Amino acid sequence: MADAKKLAEQLKKLNELRGPVTQELRDRVAAQNKAQKAILDALKEGPKTAPELAAPAGLPEDKALWYLVGLRKYGKIADVAGRGDYPKYELKGGEAK
Repeated sequence: MADAKKLAEQLKKLNELRGPVTQELRDRVAAQNKAQKAILDALKEGPKTAPELAAPAGLPEDKALWYLVGLRKYGKIADVAGRGDYPKYELKGGEAK
């Protein structure tokens, strides 16, 4: 319990030093979360390519690919084996419909 209080005090001091989180940062994080959710929701319908995922997420293809790389890095999605002009991605763990 003493460790929890000490940690809480340290976090309070850190927040005082850094100041409040700016609205710009809050907006950017909200936009990222919205884009990631749109991509994950679109993948529930089955495997898709980056261009196929960009439209439902409302993103340019390069931004969609950026999110896909991050989602793959953190184990949310996986590459689908196969051939084609673009690699396909799917939800990891068989979460698709």
